[in-house]
Formats: sequence, structure tokens, C-alpha cells
Amino acid sequence: MYNKLPQLSLAEQQMPLARFYYGYPVRDLPQEVKDVIFGDPIDPAEAIQPENFLDWLQPKGQYLAHENAYCMFADGSGYIATYMKFPKDLDVKKVFWYLNWLNFHCKSQPEGTGNLRYKIWNPADHWNHYFVNWRDKSEGVFTTESLDMGEGDRKYDTLRHTYDLREYGLTQEKIDEIEASGIACPLTSDWESFDFEGAHLTLGQIRPCPDGGFERRSCEWIGWRPGKDGKIERIEKTPCDEAYLRKVAYHTLLEWQHLGDYIDDLYDTYHNKPNDAD
Repeated sequence: MYNKLPQLSLAEQQMPLARFYYGYPVRDLPQEVKDVIFGDPIDPAEAIQPENFLDWLQPKGQYLAHENAYCMFADGSGYIATYMKFPKDLDVKKVFWYLNWLNFHCKSQPEGTGNLRYKIWNPADHWNHYFVNWRDKSEGVFTTESLDMGEGDRKYDTLRHTYDLREYGLTQEKIDEIEASGIACPLTSDWESFDFEGAHLTLGQIRPCPDGGFERRSCEWIGWRPGKDGKIERIEKTPCDEAYLRKVAYHTLLEWQHLGDYIDDLYDTYHNKPNDAD
């Protein structure tokens, strides 16, 4: 992956933001993490089952037996869980700022070249990212990416949709438990549709660590989406295998580790500028 950095267009190379693309090389994951995500899958019985997906939400200080894990279920759907700690001195407000800021293009982003704000997060795989309505995520978030760290898979388009977890069983009691532990409980989450038939159901938490700093947890159920009457539904034709699950886990953990490397510099440079600043 270190020798496969896609070259920016000549116009993009002249943008001030390009220094974050070339100036912060992506570091590989620690070997002990790779041993888990490229090792054997967990027993599906130890994964959070799709119909119980809200069981994945945990208060501060509580963890699953396998926070980094993957497996296939008997019906051909898949499960991925990822976990990482941010550097203890990272101010988490900068992360939330970036997750909003990357949905707006720089005013001089050349037409047809994607979104450099998104490319810097994972140069090998990221291409484009924006709010569908150019204001907020209420009408969806559009993304173009691959998930193989530049190994040659095609880029594909994803539309990320919001949904209300309370309509799918998240109780006020559970919300109170999570918030009492010091977490701003997410009341909505996302599911993903693609430029092929399929769907992913996702959950994520950024929460305080018991020993200081913050940590990020995420989980995906490949082949599932919110359905009718407060039930999730299986989307049978969603492609999935163990190799794909490992790719997604690797991609996810690398990009969140990389974000921690450049976020201080990026925030200091851009957070007081207009949304379309170069």
C-alpha cells in the first residue's frame, strides 16, 4: 500500500490541502491487530446476531469478548467489528469537525476529480464524499471508494442513509444507561446501499476510555438493512465472503489510525475558515 499512492491531478497538486495527502504517509497497523483481523474468524455464536444488533451498544468501560472480529453467518451474511484507541492527547471535537467538513468540496476542487478532503483520509481507497443535499446528512451521504488498499478492486458508489434507532428497539432505559456512563448516545445510525444489489447495517461509537482519551468502536452486519415495522431485513443478494470482511476491517482500522496522525494540523489550518475553503 505504501508504493501505491494514487497521484493527484496537476490541479489538485496545486491545492493547499495537497500537503496533507503527500505529507502524512499511512502507517501500517500494529502486528497484534493484524494478527486478529487476518487470523481465523470468530465462532458466529460469539458475534452479535443481526436481530440483536442493538446489543452491540455498550456503556463506557464495557466491551464485547471480541472488539476486533469478523465471521460469516450460516445464511451467507457477514459480521465485522472494529476497535481502536485514539492518541490520549487528541481532542475528539476535532474528529467530529472533520466528519462534517469532509462532506463539502473545496471551491477549487477540479471537476471530475472527487473530493481531496476525503482522499487524505485513506489515499489508496477514497475518491468522493458529500452530503446529497450539500447541507447535512438528512437526505443521505454519497461516497465513492474501494476497500482493498489499492490492490485493484473497482471503486463503487455508496449511499449512506440515516434511520432512528428508537424505531428498532433502542429504549430510553438503554439511552439513559449509555449517557450516564459519559457518552452522548447516538439515537440514529446508518445503513448503506450501493451501485449493486445489497445493503449493510452499521453502528458506531466514539466514547471516552476508562483510562483517559477516547476510543472508537464500529460494527457492520453485511446483508442487512432496516425494514418495516421496526424489524431489520435480510438482503439476500449482498455479496460477502471472509476475504471481503478482512479487507473492510483493515481499511477501517487504517483510516481511523491515519486520521489521528493529521487531524491536529488539519483542524488548526481549516476549522475557522469557510466550508468551501481551499
